[in-house]
Amino acid sequence: MRTIVLVVSLVLFATGCNPQANQNQQAKTKSAAEDPLCKPTPVRFFDKEQKAKSITEQVHGIDKAVAVHIDKELDVAIEVSNFNRFRLESIEKEVGEKLKKEFPDSAIHVTSDKKLIDELQKLSDTPWSSEQEKACKQKKKLKQIEKEMKG
Repeated sequence: MRTIVLVVSLVLFATGCNPQANQNQQAKTKSAAEDPLCKPTPVRFFDKEQKAKSITEQVHGIDKAVAVHIDKELDVAIEVSNFNRFRLESIEKEVGEKLKKEFPDSAIHVTSDKKLIDELQKLSDTPWSSEQEKACKQKKKLKQIEKEMKG
């Protein structure tokens, strides 16, 4: 009898005293319109992406370049092969300087990580949506890639 009362009271205590579950659920259901990252609908600039890609590919030693420009964030991934990998830091720095000169109002991020090159390529190939919800998801994906670039 005591064990039954103990088990029932533990179950009631565990289910009744859990207010965080409701708060977490409300936080997950927050719409994209309320997200400060997506207050104005994110805008992607295809012409600036093409210009950044052409500037990047002009640097000696770069085999492939991918660029994504959303709002004021320009992310460029470069692929360098063979002996040019020995000068990788100087190549990234040169690309960053040229892009900063061409796009002074944008935050520029340059990487040569193969995983991030693939992720940026997928994001670049994905058609841009005019719907705020989908555009916000793509911007969040870009922010996640930027975080991986830094860290």
